[in-house]
Amino acid sequence: MPENSFEISLTLFQLGVTMFCANLLLLNRNHRALFLPLALFFVAESIVGATDLLIEFTGSDQLTKRELLWIGLAASASVCEPFLFWSYVKVLTSENGVEKLRPRGWHYLPFILAVLTVLSVFSLPNALFETPDIDIESLNLLQLLPILFLEFLDFFFQIMVLIYLWLIINQLRAYTNRLKDLFATTEDRELLWVWWIAFVVGIYLVLGVVGTLASFFDLENSIHPIFESDYANSLASFAIVWVIALWGLRQQPGLIREQPTFEAIAEKEEASGPKYERSALTEDRAKRIASKIERAMSNDLVYRDPNLSLWDLAKHIGVTSAYVSQTLNTTIGSNFFDYINSWRVRDAVEQLQNSDETILVITYDVGFNSRSSFYKAFKREMATTPSELRTKLRAQS
Repeated sequence: MPENSFEISLTLFQLGVTMFCANLLLLNRNHRALFLPLALFFVAESIVGATDLLIEFTGSDQLTKRELLWIGLAASASVCEPFLFWSYVKVLTSENGVEKLRPRGWHYLPFILAVLTVLSVFSLPNALFETPDIDIESLNLLQLLPILFLEFLDFFFQIMVLIYLWLIINQLRAYTNRLKDLFATTEDRELLWVWWIAFVVGIYLVLGVVGTLASFFDLENSIHPIFESDYANSLASFAIVWVIALWGLRQQPGLIREQPTFEAIAEKEEASGPKYERSALTEDRAKRIASKIERAMSNDLVYRDPNLSLWDLAKHIGVTSAYVSQTLNTTIGSNFFDYINSWRVRDAVEQLQNSDETILVITYDVGFNSRSSFYKAFKREMATTPSELRTKLRAQS
């Protein structure tokens, strides 16, 4: 076995995973707009893994045109991966989870560089590889492209990762805020695994920048070996791909509406401009809707439904969800998530004071579907824990 047998085994296993996922996603006809970018991400990762193995097993001490082509192909695929994963997250967090992605022109820069790099390798003369040292001065601008691209690949790749990491984090923040506008319970819709990937990639980016700066200033001997460890890079790459494969294949759009109606289409058209700009909701009508919402809470106890959504509440009171959302934000002064959970906490406080039920029973009775979400909302509203409040209330009685 070669000295780097561990890395080869890891690459082989990762290649199998990425090829399987790419094939599965390309055959999936549901949510094509969502899964196509993820499928292409796995295709790109498969190209990187396959070319690494080809170079490992068939490469020679002297660089050949075939090896340079493989290296250029792998490098081109790798710089496209940040854009492809961002595209997947962008569609995944869109309003209905099925909107077609229409990226701006600059997003295609990685693909353009990839095509030019691979094509320019073919323009290199075969005689160039007959000597150990490549004569750079004999090359024209097109022939220099793949060499320059590979020379500055690390720097360019880090810039791409930084740009798309920032875009993904902004998209996740907007998605989290939108969840709170539509759902009273968000745990099963939050993309924590994408946040985890963003965190790991952020660490990788820091390590990469440190390594690049150390190389630029000739300080490789003064940094810790972990910054240049092939084992660490292989394990980090494997972990990221494995998490994407594990969660990406089964992740469903979090904002999708199960049965789109005529009302949903009208709301989408109304929301096409700035928020509430085209709304016909008057102040008096907003107050009447607010009264309906309050009665639905106090009389009908609709907040006790653990799966309650903005659409469910709108249907219950006979008002469009766009008007309910606007009333909550402008008249009541709260988003849907905080408003519903404040009612749940008030109900829980009353039960803690007047009943002997356990905290877990009260948690599910008032509408929370997990102990952690109940404690988080309770602490935010009451600045104490349920058990501490119960003890205090009983001491006062």
